Amino acid sequence: MLKKTFLAGLAVFGLAFTDSYAALSTDDYIEAAWMTTRFYGAQRSGQGPNWVLDGTNNPTSFTGDKYNGKDVSGGWFDCGDHVMYGQSQGFASYVLALSFAEFTKGFYDLYTGDYTDYKASKDYTRKGGKSNDIRDLLEELRYEADFWVKAAIDESHFVTVKGDGNKDHNKWVTAGAMTKLGNGDGGEPRDITATAEDSFTPGMAAAMLAVMARMDPDESAREKYLKAAKTAFAYAKKKNGVTNSQGFYDKSWWQGIYEDGPCLAAMELFRTTKDSSYVTEAKKFYDKINFEKNSYSRMSYSDASPITYVLGDFYFNWHPQGDLAGSQTYLDHIYADNVDSKGIFNKDIKDAGFPTRSPSGGAFMYALYAKFSKDDSYDDVIEKNIGYLLGDNSNKKSYVVGFTRNGANAPTKPHHRGYYGNEDPGRDVNGVGSAPEKNKLLGGMIAGNFNSGSHDGNVSNWQVNEVCVDINAPLVGALGYILSKKAPIEKVGSDVEDEDEKKRLEEEERKKKEEEERKKKEGIVAGRILNTNAFSLIRNTSSIMVSNANNDPFAVQIFGVSGKLEQELISDGHSLNIGIQNKGLKIIKVSSKSATKTFTVNGI
Repeated sequence: MLKKTFLAGLAVFGLAFTDSYAALSTDDYIEAAWMTTRFYGAQRSGQGPNWVLDGTNNPTSFTGDKYNGKDVSGGWFDCGDHVMYGQSQGFASYVLALSFAEFTKGFYDLYTGDYTDYKASKDYTRKGGKSNDIRDLLEELRYEADFWVKAAIDESHFVTVKGDGNKDHNKWVTAGAMTKLGNGDGGEPRDITATAEDSFTPGMAAAMLAVMARMDPDESAREKYLKAAKTAFAYAKKKNGVTNSQGFYDKSWWQGIYEDGPCLAAMELFRTTKDSSYVTEAKKFYDKINFEKNSYSRMSYSDASPITYVLGDFYFNWHPQGDLAGSQTYLDHIYADNVDSKGIFNKDIKDAGFPTRSPSGGAFMYALYAKFSKDDSYDDVIEKNIGYLLGDNSNKKSYVVGFTRNGANAPTKPHHRGYYGNEDPGRDVNGVGSAPEKNKLLGGMIAGNFNSGSHDGNVSNWQVNEVCVDINAPLVGALGYILSKKAPIEKVGSDVEDEDEKKRLEEEERKKKEEEERKKKEGIVAGRILNTNAFSLIRNTSSIMVSNANNDPFAVQIFGVSGKLEQELISDGHSLNIGIQNKGLKIIKVSSKSATKTFTVNGI
């Protein structure tokens, strides 16, 4: 059941895969990954920059957040409002960091993390961005990680909530405008919670920081992230439960299972430091988790057990008692046994709140399983569920704000204050009008409704139209997995060297030298090697990205249909993002000292 179908064809001109069900091309997945990743830039509190606030009178927000005089500004707004809850932030930031670590090659460098490229070009579409040799998701993660460093004040103080949900919901204005309204309407000075009886939030933050401490290319950043991860974990070990947040987040939603947070923190601290004492710490929390109880609920910010199970299985060989032994069995029980007739993970949750969490969460969990087990038999169902959320369904209903590829109907009325750019506190939530053009590609996935083929146009209906960092995170992760398989970007200049990859390359080099020595002994003179798999080309709307899997210097020549040379560029081995100067059919020749390949691109 759910075995991978053969991907029947690869259209070299656009790197578009086709198969038995998917209408989405690789470029569609790239577009979706770009949008859903950049969504986190629209969630930035503090100095920012926050790209949806560009052009407003108040482009920064809540820069005065302090606890006992200490700066705790920054981080992500959890949803479409401006109070900040660590429960969802912690989950989202860890899922994204884990995705970045495991599916690195599926995350692209299409814009600069301060959004000055969009501002300069006055074009907030994908083509308005410029690469800066840092993968985009890493830049978004750094913003949140830097907040967690501030939040981990010491072993007795950790910021779990900023603001008050009731006060925050009084006025429908941007974050920058709300900052000036005063405490009674959600503005500064905000209420800060830093001594809550919460083990889950600092645990998830510590797990995220531990991943960043091994994945960030900046050595000084790795050091500060590791220090903060240890501080957050020390706080988590002293606490029990989850913060109660005025009914917006209630500890009862965790069903008494909060140990995933500190357990994942200890697991990731071990993976980063190799200190075996963290294995002992992790096992203490692992043994307290009722995996059987949680096997009847989907993964979400209030149930991270599937992640804990898979990591425990593959990295520590831990298996809970009962009938659900093994990651595949456990995940199938939650997801594969609850698909509808078309294989979408929604059979059991059509009437549940925020149903889009199920297809994206299931796709992410099977992607994680596939990476660790090296079993790609679920790839088709991963793509199918993500495609469903992007509009590849009978209603052509996209659940991502702004994603309209292949004629998909995207939501246009998300419950998100920044999206509309309104700074007038006298305007009602349903009277804010349309969003500025640049904000229409928000990239947030709505909570959704699987019972209707059309979108709800009521902005205030948060049950359907809310967009949140935790909803988006598994979607971004699953898209990263898909692209790591379909069109991986092997290397950007800032990548941390992967030890396993390094060993693999060293082994390949060793075998290559042995083969060369063998040929010399046998009197074989090697001619020029034409490795046609060395180069990859990804087509965008008006540009192409050319990469060399070997990271060798290469040249790109672009010819018109008449054979006239129109453009010529040289790379030192890094990927080239090339804007096509003239329209029409192009012949693109890519060559290095060891390989040559010709692509034909039509329609640019």
